[in-house]
Amino acid sequence: MNENKIEVEFHEPVLDNYIELVYSIAANHGIDIVIVGGAPREILLQRKPKDLDFLVVKGDARTIPMQLHTVYGFFYPVLFDKFGTYRTGMQGEKSVDMEFIPIRGQTIGDDLLLRDFTVNTLTMKRLSAFHYEISDVLGSALIALEQRVLKTPIPPEKTIKDDPLRIMRAVRFSCTLGMNMDPQFRTAAKKIAQLLQEVAAERVRDELFMILLSDTPSRGMLLMQELGIIDVVMPELLPMIGFDQRSPYHKDELFTHSLAVMDAAHPRIDTRLAALFHDTGKPFAMQQSEGKVTYYGHQDKSAEFFKSFSNRLKLPNHLAGTVEALIKRHMVNYTPEWKDSTIRKFIKNNYDILDPLLSLYRADAGSLADPAKPLSMVEELVSRINQQQIEQISRLESPLDGNEIQGLLGIPPGPKIGEIKKAVVDAILEGTIEATKQAAHDFILKHFPPSENRKP
Repeated sequence: MNENKIEVEFHEPVLDNYIELVYSIAANHGIDIVIVGGAPREILLQRKPKDLDFLVVKGDARTIPMQLHTVYGFFYPVLFDKFGTYRTGMQGEKSVDMEFIPIRGQTIGDDLLLRDFTVNTLTMKRLSAFHYEISDVLGSALIALEQRVLKTPIPPEKTIKDDPLRIMRAVRFSCTLGMNMDPQFRTAAKKIAQLLQEVAAERVRDELFMILLSDTPSRGMLLMQELGIIDVVMPELLPMIGFDQRSPYHKDELFTHSLAVMDAAHPRIDTRLAALFHDTGKPFAMQQSEGKVTYYGHQDKSAEFFKSFSNRLKLPNHLAGTVEALIKRHMVNYTPEWKDSTIRKFIKNNYDILDPLLSLYRADAGSLADPAKPLSMVEELVSRINQQQIEQISRLESPLDGNEIQGLLGIPPGPKIGEIKKAVVDAILEGTIEATKQAAHDFILKHFPPSENRKP
């Protein structure tokens, strides 16, 4: 091995203090550690590391994170059984994530050979405040980093079988670091992409989210398509690939269109997911009559496909619910003929997802064959929304609550109560009635006949 060493200055006071603390604890317990992986790589790329990985060369990997927890308030160490890794960290203004990894093999070099990519085999030691030494122990990391190539320290098939998630990590690094996969890695990844089925859903989900939140997530999706990852992780997308929308409004086949919408959407995971899945139902909702093709109800079918995906990858309930709502409501179809009351109803009915919905609407309009007019409609809608009292509208409720409506009409609890309350709110938004109990009382009696069981 031809080891190369570089001394660097790293001026990040918060991270430097954390590293100094870890080294102090290690020294007090006779533990030998070295920083590995992403931190030295990011520093050489002149980027701020997002987390710190410590290879525990000698000693117990649990000792330092437990000391950080009990003495310094870090969260309780979480054990990842696969590699015996302990994760801890701090949240808030001075947030940090740390992992403590027991060494595999007899030497640091043995351990580094088992890591995912050569660009992640750099090691780093703190010499003094803001002063570090980065070592290329295997002699292959620095050149790989310079060439922006993802190669594996040992034959790629063996590296992937050690942890199949590395296929998705390669896609993520391609998106976030602008790196290219070595041809041998591509070949191996295509051959054994099905091994991703063995990886915990949560780990796959985390990698996918980082890909979708990159500057150009379509690059990641196209790589996932090439490597066969979509077949395993997101099979719901497959019917879109190559599907001709047969529409004068769309210039691209369906998958390409969805990727363009995703790239244009705000970099929020709910909006990016909704953009990717918003038209998945089109191939199953297509109808043709007298030479005209329609996709009525495709948004509901798309939401079903997303729900299948979200259940399989165990998405958090709140996120899954938001994305499902975005998909179901993405057909906005605004026209200048909308009355102000219609604008107010739109705000009220969509307040829970208003910002991501408008982002999705704008991104979808911008991907059309002739986007000028659709985009002008989006901006006109946004302008008219901003002219309204958005917060006041969002808080508007029926002046009569459910119990009062039940007593007024002599009906039991149930969906009918919600329907009546919505009708009252709509009437207020339209300006038909005032937001008073008496006005609501009179409106309800006029439009919803009382039950015969109503008490006089």
